Amino acid sequence: MQLYLGMSQTIFLVVFQLLYTSQIFGIEHCNRNERFKSFFDVAVEFINKANSYFPDNLILPGEESCPPMDCEEILRSGHNYSGVYTVWPRSRVTDGKPIEVYCDMDTDDGGWTVIQRRGNFNRSVDYFFKEWSSYKNGFGDIKEDFWLGNDKIFALTNQRAYSIRFDLKDVKGEKRHALYDIFWIDNESLKYKLHIKDYSGNAGDSMTERHANQKFSTKDQDNDASKRDCSQTFKGAWWYGDSMSGEHGNRKFTTKDQDNDDSKDINCAQKHKGGWWYSSCLAANLNGLYLEEKHEVTGIGLYWSGWRVTKESLEATEMKIRPKNFRKS
Repeated sequence: MQLYLGMSQTIFLVVFQLLYTSQIFGIEHCNRNERFKSFFDVAVEFINKANSYFPDNLILPGEESCPPMDCEEILRSGHNYSGVYTVWPRSRVTDGKPIEVYCDMDTDDGGWTVIQRRGNFNRSVDYFFKEWSSYKNGFGDIKEDFWLGNDKIFALTNQRAYSIRFDLKDVKGEKRHALYDIFWIDNESLKYKLHIKDYSGNAGDSMTERHANQKFSTKDQDNDASKRDCSQTFKGAWWYGDSMSGEHGNRKFTTKDQDNDDSKDINCAQKHKGGWWYSSCLAANLNGLYLEEKHEVTGIGLYWSGWRVTKESLEATEMKIRPKNFRKS
């Protein structure tokens, strides 16, 4: 694109010089006029050729030269409607390629990049009980229920300082939220270890005590801090720990096929049927089974201990991030 911009600018200067010269020396001489007209036609042809390579939304010199890296930058550019947008994270993980994200422009002045959504979208109850590769790359419908993907979450949260907000709704329609002023995850080689702290909100802190500093676990990767496989036990994928800062913070991500939690007896992702930053195992399990009513097994549903009991699943959840230094309008 730099090449075409340079060529277009050069052609413009040539055309300007031709027109300027024609005014100085006069255009009453027909042969000279025809010669300038010929030069001008050639220049226009070159410009049209160059423009054929430009996208419709080309950012011209003098305008914003960098594409948006997240939904906050999209909001600042004047797009204030919630929906699907394209962003370009500044990360080697995404290799400069754009990704599609859902931007929440309504909640608390907007600018939120949504990284997870659960709700009643007619999926199987165990739709989120997936392997490590699914959580790595992301899955689902970005307009409905989805996990954005740990590689993309890493790319987004390591380009500047971010906060994370958890929006929760129970089966009675009551809503609560939890905001953590600091949030990011490590890369895959470090099992997407979770960093989260500085809670505020009205849902209760279910992340910092047991999930902070935990690795992510799935049903095929047991990275939790428990002697058991928390992902298998609770049928989810999460940062399962030993009980988020103390609970889920600084934990590695665990899925049903990668047990990265602190539990020694089980794979927390297998137990809780999800993928998460389990310790041993959980105080939150937002990637667990989608159960719309109370259930018999502890912690396998959409669970948030700071608000609801372990055998009562939530109806809907959203996880969304926004720059920590966001200035409200």
